Amino acid sequence: MLESLLCNSCGAPLEVPNSAKFVKCNHCNTTLKVHRGQGTTTSEVIEKLAQTTEDLAANVQQLTRQRELEELDRRWQNQRDSFLVRNRRGVSQLPTTGAAWIGGVAIAFFGAIWTVMAIAITSSAPDFGPFRILRIVFPLFGLGFIAFGIISAVMIHQKAKSLRQAEQAYRRDQERIMKGDQ
Repeated sequence: MLESLLCNSCGAPLEVPNSAKFVKCNHCNTTLKVHRGQGTTTSEVIEKLAQTTEDLAANVQQLTRQRELEELDRRWQNQRDSFLVRNRRGVSQLPTTGAAWIGGVAIAFFGAIWTVMAIAITSSAPDFGPFRILRIVFPLFGLGFIAFGIISAVMIHQKAKSLRQAEQAYRRDQERIMKGDQ
């Protein structure tokens, strides 16, 4: 048994067998999907369906990419915060190689001045009782400052280097997600 339909694309009459799920218009060559309901039969242009499916897939892909970028940004912010150091005013900031070396040199320079001054002051102190101990201990504080300056400069320099590497990895991941690579 045949059903009569009109082509959704050009309006030409179509004769469709009851068992057909798809039909091609002889006038415009458009492929149609046949929908059967309770007492009604309709058709839909397959190309529009394919385009809608492609659009939906593109939207899902874009939303997935956006979600991945948001997750990457959240993880990066947490990782970035783990690199924060406090400056002498107690303000948190990201470490830089320049600041590490400037701060370390300043502390070591202060330690050198302390050591020279301590030796100069304690050299004229008497050589008995507590003065004998002070002649040794007082200059050692300066050497401690020098050691602290050098160690802190090296540690902050390493932290700044690690931060740069982590940021490069974050940028690579960001670019990979933007391109849609998996």
